[in-house]
Amino acid sequence: MISPASPRVLVVGGSLVGLASAIALARRGAAVTVLERAGDVTSTLGGGLGVDVDLLRHVTGLEDEPPVYWGVDRATSAWALLTEWLTAQARDHEHIDIRQRTEVAKVGEGWALSAAGKRFEADLIIGADGARSTVRRWVAPAHPEPAYAGYLLWRTMVEENRLPEAILPPPCEPSRELYSGAYRLVTYLVPGASGCTRRGSRRLNIVWYDPARAALLTQTGLLEGSRVLGTLDSAHVPAPLRDELRAIAEAYWPPPWREALQLALRDSAVFATPVVEYMPETLVRGSALLAGDAAHAATPMVGGGFRQGLHDVMALVNAWDRDTLPEVLACYEKARLLPARTHVRRSMSASAEYLARAALAVTGK
Repeated sequence: MISPASPRVLVVGGSLVGLASAIALARRGAAVTVLERAGDVTSTLGGGLGVDVDLLRHVTGLEDEPPVYWGVDRATSAWALLTEWLTAQARDHEHIDIRQRTEVAKVGEGWALSAAGKRFEADLIIGADGARSTVRRWVAPAHPEPAYAGYLLWRTMVEENRLPEAILPPPCEPSRELYSGAYRLVTYLVPGASGCTRRGSRRLNIVWYDPARAALLTQTGLLEGSRVLGTLDSAHVPAPLRDELRAIAEAYWPPPWREALQLALRDSAVFATPVVEYMPETLVRGSALLAGDAAHAATPMVGGGFRQGLHDVMALVNAWDRDTLPEVLACYEKARLLPARTHVRRSMSASAEYLARAALAVTGK
């Protein structure tokens, strides 16, 4: 077992993979501090995602039922609901300390420095801080940035009770994938903001792929060359663009997704996430490792982003009985680097295929 007997673990990023890491390692005797730049999440943040409930339980050892909608083809949830649930589970553990509103500005060997100047020291640092990871700048300084994949996602969730009952999805509504012109629409149901999964109390989760917005991202300062600097929140989507999207939705998408999009666009409840991809060359350096999107950012088209992050956590747990931390990290990288690269390679192929299809739809050639 790693020495000291209760190693100090610093998890940078208090989202899904970071929280799962904290819970899994605290159960194995580690003293874990989680640093998260945001405060408490709200039901309006984030979008939907698929959840491998069995894998989540296996990795974390949690037995409680997570807040998911059991669809006919998969279990789904909302990012905010699942994050709130995992945060509550982590806070219940005596060996986990969650520090919200603590942004990490710099990482070095065995330490992290917050934007406010506070220094945190640890035996192990886990970079679970997303696609634009700060920890990655330390782990892979020669290759720190993900690349813009060439398209963005318009995302929203709309409460069923805002739609006419006649067009509500049936109880057995599956996940759907629709193409029209240069656009792709992915739809599925998630629990309501309170976690309710009854018909009429669920939410329609909508992900609209749009390859035509590089100029918008550049003009808003979110894209510099291939470097993405952020997301476009709903309040900053220009009114003329919302009107354009409403017209496209009216012409291209079927009910009830068309009506849901109309409502969301009218209420300025649609935000944009530029898709990025990151092909890792290494996952570890010194006493730090990368996990989740920090390790292998990929398009949602290949699915399983959260699942891949849970496999990262499982590989770390499986390596935890090695005698020294360097052995743990070497074992982790051996287990996860090739699968991570394979996942991103699939992502790049899927992105290229989508962009080629979109170009063909526009040009007809």
